[in-house]
Amino acid sequence: MNISLSIIALTVSAAAILVLSGAGIHSSVETVYAQVNVLPGTEEPANTTSSEGGVGSSTAPTAGPRFNAGDIAQTNSMKLDSDVHNLVVLIPDKRLVNQGFLPLDATIVEGTKVIWSNADNSTMSPQGTPHGISLVQDSDNQVLLTTGTIPFGDAAQYTFDTAGTYTFSDPTNTDPAAPKGKVNVIAPANAPDNLSTNSSQATAGLFVVQADEKDYFDQHFNTLGYHIEDSYMIPGPEGNDIQVYVYTQKSGKDSTIIDRTALKSTFVDDHIGED
Repeated sequence: MNISLSIIALTVSAAAILVLSGAGIHSSVETVYAQVNVLPGTEEPANTTSSEGGVGSSTAPTAGPRFNAGDIAQTNSMKLDSDVHNLVVLIPDKRLVNQGFLPLDATIVEGTKVIWSNADNSTMSPQGTPHGISLVQDSDNQVLLTTGTIPFGDAAQYTFDTAGTYTFSDPTNTDPAAPKGKVNVIAPANAPDNLSTNSSQATAGLFVVQADEKDYFDQHFNTLGYHIEDSYMIPGPEGNDIQVYVYTQKSGKDSTIIDRTALKSTFVDDHIGED
């Protein structure tokens, strides 16, 4: 599934934090980001910071791939194994990327929780740019989750206990051409072991920052239980390049994941505003 992601100019800042848990909304503050996609016409990664990033095939669960930020950026897709109990799907800031979700497509194992975190403060209003989540089970079109507006820093979540395919979208996005997200849920035995994950890193996700802030985020991202697995630079118009990070996080607690994601989103927002 190839998805094009347009990179747009960066502007000013603002900050706010929120949290939406399960079918309800929950608020607080802390650390996290995520967003990725492909540069149209790009065939090879422009830049990776990790030498461990190759995506390979595996004939045995013990010899699976590692996260490759370039590959994820090209496809806007992630594949997780049973070590990952939580996937953070980022609703990115439109000043960085014009994309609804990062990743847009995910393969997860049964029992994995997906947390949609709103990191978009592009309107710089007191509550940021509100978004929502609508989740549908493809087999029978049953609506499993519908949220109201999710403020900047808040999140919505759902635990996928049944194998199958699911579609999610943002009801606040009125563009009929906006791509919808997909979740493919498989049994743990069908998921090759990902060597970037382990039982102590329960959460995975994506973050995007301005590429000219890479040195800062390389130094400060690995805090509060986060670990950078790989990163990738996507050239943008007029030098507005972005850096995509693939990360894992030690915490598996809902409130901690949401709060820390919100905090990191605020760090990103602050740096956008400094330009």
